[in-house]
Amino acid sequence: MLGGAVLPPAGDATPEQEMIRWMILIAASLMAFGIGYAMTSPIGSRLSKFRISNEKILLAPRLGMVIGISTILISVILATFSNDIYEGVICPCNWTEDFHNQYTTMSILVAYSPMKYVIWVGFNIVAFLAMITGFLGFRRWWNNPIFSAPGKRLILIIWLILTFTLAFSISADLMFSRHFDRPLHIQFGYFFFVSTALGALFGHPLVYWESVARKEKGQRFSEIGVKWSLYAMITCFLLSLWYLDMYELQIVSAMIIEKRTEGLLAISEHLLIIAQLTWLGSLSTFFLSTQESEEEE
Repeated sequence: MLGGAVLPPAGDATPEQEMIRWMILIAASLMAFGIGYAMTSPIGSRLSKFRISNEKILLAPRLGMVIGISTILISVILATFSNDIYEGVICPCNWTEDFHNQYTTMSILVAYSPMKYVIWVGFNIVAFLAMITGFLGFRRWWNNPIFSAPGKRLILIIWLILTFTLAFSISADLMFSRHFDRPLHIQFGYFFFVSTALGALFGHPLVYWESVARKEKGQRFSEIGVKWSLYAMITCFLLSLWYLDMYELQIVSAMIIEKRTEGLLAISEHLLIIAQLTWLGSLSTFFLSTQESEEEE
């Protein structure tokens, strides 16, 4: 228990309960994968009738950023008015009296109404849009001569896997929430934070390589998008290390802060998620800036 915060009970689901949620999670993930694949299918393919136009589909990363950050802000604001009770424990998120003890993470808020509805809907949409982003990036870069070198293709494959891992871990984290099954929730949380840190780290070089190649050819690209991607990537990676140290290692953070509290842990988590979402949003800016140029080629 951090800093005297009162948290909802940590769940430990039975194997039967876990199996039911696993089935729902896998079925929903496969359905989302199929829909995402069809929506981003190339022109002329058998699934092109389900394809979304470039003008709309390239906005998916930016939309994911907006929905994700809005989900955090709305949930945090709603928490100040919540008096929902979960198994006899009143919502511990009214931090107006004590930030350190009562400002709390999404994994805590998702146990209470009305935040749980906002978080479930908002972040599952973000997971789907993150997966769409993976398809967009892979289709854009795989057949591009710029990325024909084995090393660059390996980076692209790793980024794609990390993006899909991020999307799946978001939904899995919600499906196996802390108050339902804490052990599984923690495991998927590790997948989420690793894919968050490394996804942007492996993704930015792809943006950078394309921008360099376009600059050499005199083609249009977004310098703002490249800088946005760089700064968000650095911020995301540093915040991931900070959160890992604060949550698990407590080496550097212990020298900076006197005592780890629920509030400090929560704000670190929220800033990390916002940094990842911000990097995701940078891809729309970069992709859209080259759309007309690609159509002319």
